[in-house]
Amino acid sequence: MPTLQIRDLPQDIYDKLVASAEQNRRSLTQEAVTILENVLIKEKYLIEKSKTLAELKSMAPLFKGISIDDIVAMVREDRDR
Repeated sequence: MPTLQIRDLPQDIYDKLVASAEQNRRSLTQEAVTILENVLIKEKYLIEKSKTLAELKSMAPLFKGISIDDIVAMVREDRDR
């Protein structure tokens, strides 16, 4: 498994990492890995969310003039097939 060494880590960041590790009953390494995983997963989610929203916005003109009632009727019609 790869190893990561961080040099010149600011003291306040180190202190926060230690406090967080203690609070979560993890080693410093476990806490750092958990934080990195959470940040990277969240970043990926936000990128995907942004792409999806952009795609939906680009489709908006296709639905101009369709009301909520029309959509409900289409869903019900589809369910009845």
